[in-house]
Amino acid sequence: MVTLDKNVRMVMLQFSFSNPDVIPLSMRRKTQNEPLLFDCKTRLDGVLVIKPTEKCSLVKFIGELEMSGYKIVNAFYRKRIDNKDPSSKRKYHIVRFFFARREFAEISDEFKKNRNTVYAELRSMCENAMWQVKLFSNKFYKDDKEIHGQNALSINLGARQPLYYPDGQMVTVWKKDNDGKRIGEAPIPMKADYYLCADNNTIKLKTA
Repeated sequence: MVTLDKNVRMVMLQFSFSNPDVIPLSMRRKTQNEPLLFDCKTRLDGVLVIKPTEKCSLVKFIGELEMSGYKIVNAFYRKRIDNKDPSSKRKYHIVRFFFARREFAEISDEFKKNRNTVYAELRSMCENAMWQVKLFSNKFYKDDKEIHGQNALSINLGARQPLYYPDGQMVTVWKKDNDGKRIGEAPIPMKADYYLCADNNTIKLKTA
C-alpha cells in the first residue's frame, strides 16, 4: 500500500508481454534519441511496496488514478530481446504509460494529438486481461537529477492472462476441487483474485 500525496509526482505503468497482437495500434516505437519527460527507470534505491501478485484486475484503476489527481502525459512502446536467453533472440514487448500529478503535467503537442486514442487503448489493456502486479517506489529524477522530496511509482505488469478470445468470446475454465477434479456442469469465466485500486488516494490490492 502506498499513499498518493503531493510527494508522488509520477506514476508509471509498464506492461510486458510476448504476444505482438497486444501492442496498442496507435503506439509507436520510441527512438533512443527521443527525450523522456521523466526518467522513470527503476533504480537500485527503489523500494518494493507490492510483491509480485498474479491474477490482478485493473478494471477500475485508471479512473481511480485520475480521481486521485493524475493525468496521462506520455506513452511509448519498445521491443526487446529476452536477456535470460539472448541466444534464442526471443523478443518481448514493453508498453509504458506515464501519469503525472496535474500540477506537474507537461504534455507535448505530438502526444496531445494522439492522447485520447492512447488512453482508450490503455483502458482496454486493463479491462481485457488480468496481470501480475508489482509496485516499486523510487526517487524521482528529471534531467538525470534527483528532485528531493519527490517520488515516482513504477507499477510493473506481466504474466498476462486474457479474459477474452480474439473473437470476443470470454475465456472459461473449469472449477476444480483440492484433488484437481472438475466441479460443476460447465466451465465458467475466469475471475481475478485481486483488484489493483487507487481509491481514497491510496494504491493497494483488494481481494476480489
